[in-house]
Amino acid sequence: MEIETYSKNFKTYLFRLGYAKSTIQHSSNDIKVFLSHLQSQNIQNLAEVQPENIHVYNEYLHGLKSRITKLGLSGSTIQSKINTIKLFSQFLEATEKIKIYSTKVEVIQSIKQHKEILSQEQIKQLYEQTDSSIKGMRERTILGLYYGCGLRYSEGLRIEVSHIDYKKELLYITPSKNYHSRYIPINKQVLKDFKDFESYARSSFTIRGNYFLSGSFSNGTLNKILQNLCDKANINTCGERSRTKQICLHSLRHSIATHLLQQQMPIEQIAKFLGHNTIMATQIYTHIVEELNHGK
Repeated sequence: MEIETYSKNFKTYLFRLGYAKSTIQHSSNDIKVFLSHLQSQNIQNLAEVQPENIHVYNEYLHGLKSRITKLGLSGSTIQSKINTIKLFSQFLEATEKIKIYSTKVEVIQSIKQHKEILSQEQIKQLYEQTDSSIKGMRERTILGLYYGCGLRYSEGLRIEVSHIDYKKELLYITPSKNYHSRYIPINKQVLKDFKDFESYARSSFTIRGNYFLSGSFSNGTLNKILQNLCDKANINTCGERSRTKQICLHSLRHSIATHLLQQQMPIEQIAKFLGHNTIMATQIYTHIVEELNHGK
């Protein structure tokens, strides 16, 4: 793989598209790093690049620390580098009929940019806004899936009734295009909330097939439910009423990961819990904890 040649030709491609000189230089440097990383994965021909290679590089970026601040790269910086890979893939498609970017990666935003980590006390406050009504049981189930089990949005919607093992206290997460299957331990309170919802509330909602929660909820609908709980708990959200504290559905996943790390759970176990392919993506939470401690 001729890294310098690819970098030079990519710069020419960007110049012809009218990109600014500074953008061209930064993009060229980013591609050099990316190509070098591919070589470290024993990729010598770009036609060999698979989605897994992109995910590994994304997790590598999440594990890097700034030479100046000694903290993790910001989410916007990582996203910019990922976008450059997308552009590089377009360049390869146009010049060599090779497509190296055909996946979706998860970029975790920095706590400094998106103050979306809820404290353990705030999580408790969210639960306190729920009651024993059918609606309240559904709210507790949503909190249980996305905070208690740390699921991604799509993972929560794919959960079926049979995926919950009440005896073994485990939740099965089905594989997707970008992520492997895994089992997640469920604590007793969350397990009770799931059981109550299944026994007393689930039949009151329109639910497709054997899906546990819905299978058809939109991200916006789930966020609205969460935002209503935040409003009741006087926690500002990313909704229309306030933008002081940006709390969205994915914040629950970020929060449980941060809390587990604060409770001294080994980072390897947290990585398995979250379903990260490597430990590098999980290391962003060590930076978040550092930032939270630094802000005290």
